[in-house]
Amino acid sequence: MLSEKPLPTASVKRHCLDTIDVENDVEIDALTAQVLAAGNKIAESERAEMIRKGIIDEHGNLLKTELPEDMRKDADRDFGG
Repeated sequence: MLSEKPLPTASVKRHCLDTIDVENDVEIDALTAQVLAAGNKIAESERAEMIRKGIIDEHGNLLKTELPEDMRKDADRDFGG
């Protein structure tokens, strides 16, 4: 029986404002790239969810235009005030 060894993984250096030299353009650029990559990942996930729910098509065109009952002009709603 072979023993399983963990696969080697590249370590990822996480940047944050507390740990970088804000005067160093290379570190600022690395932080910016990290933030943009995380944002793009979230946006892609949200886009896939909206496509799955039928809200938009694969080109980003809006498929549903109806408002929920409580958001319509003539809705009888109570805001608790």
